[in-house]
Amino acid sequence: MRKAGLFCVAALAALSISACGGSKQESTAAETTVAASTVEEGTTAAGGSIISPEAAKTDHQNGGFPVQLDADSFNGKTVKAEFFAFDRYDVAKINALKVGDVLQVANHNVAIKTIDKKNAETGNFPEVIINGGVANGGVSLLQDGDYFRTESEDGTPLYYSIGTEELKLASDVVYMDYSDLNQQNGVTYQTDQIKKAFEADKAKGWGPQVISVVIKDGEVKQIFRTFAQDSAKK
Repeated sequence: MRKAGLFCVAALAALSISACGGSKQESTAAETTVAASTVEEGTTAAGGSIISPEAAKTDHQNGGFPVQLDADSFNGKTVKAEFFAFDRYDVAKINALKVGDVLQVANHNVAIKTIDKKNAETGNFPEVIINGGVANGGVSLLQDGDYFRTESEDGTPLYYSIGTEELKLASDVVYMDYSDLNQQNGVTYQTDQIKKAFEADKAKGWGPQVISVVIKDGEVKQIFRTFAQDSAKK
């Protein structure tokens, strides 16, 4: 067996898709940016099964997506965005997990040695702790509606990179910054103000834990920044 790095970033708030164009894909290799834990990668034991997550959305023409951006990402009428995803699993498959199975997490195979099922401390949602949980080099899963999702130490999803794309910026694109909790309605920046706003806040974290984009027909219509604790910004 070998050690494989897993990485986590905090969750994004749910997006309303309101977002015209195409995108150029530059890479599809799964990469990550924030190291969080190390899990042991392995194969199934005799009689074991391989449990795969639901397929992640790879078409970024329409929808809301967690991304990583900074001031240097903007180049005139385009922006270079690194896209992220997190794994979701069918509830029935997770409930049927057994020692000896392999769970695919962030493109790694995690051999299951121990399973502990309980309710999470926050929200009392069903939680499955594999190999001691994420805090001990294992995996933590939390039931979120009709699926289980990966969970980092602070309870947010375990994100991983799925590639970088050059995207067109819509002529009326806006950036809505909700990172300051003292600004209840956030701050909205118009098209010609966006790059300057990013440059002014270079000290902030700009990863998928706080940044998301809404895309319609291949063009970025909206950019969102949400609040995150200091420990989850990088």
